[in-house]
Amino acid sequence: MVERKQDYFRVPITMPSNMVSFLENLGIECKKSGGHKIANTMIVRSAIRLLMDLDLDISGIKSEEELEDRIKEAAKRY
Repeated sequence: MVERKQDYFRVPITMPSNMVSFLENLGIECKKSGGHKIANTMIVRSAIRLLMDLDLDISGIKSEEELEDRIKEAAKRY
């Protein structure tokens, strides 16, 4: 299935400045290494696609830190 831009939804998210800086720098580093600058939204969509592929157990999670640990565990198994 081909996705079109008009099929996308705008999703406001909040994050600390160090995460925003990381996204910006990651996108810029792509360009410095011979590619194109990657948009923040493209990086986030790619990360979400990866999460969709993981066998992620989210049962009983009560904190962001716990979710991060579960994601790391699932990534190791991937």
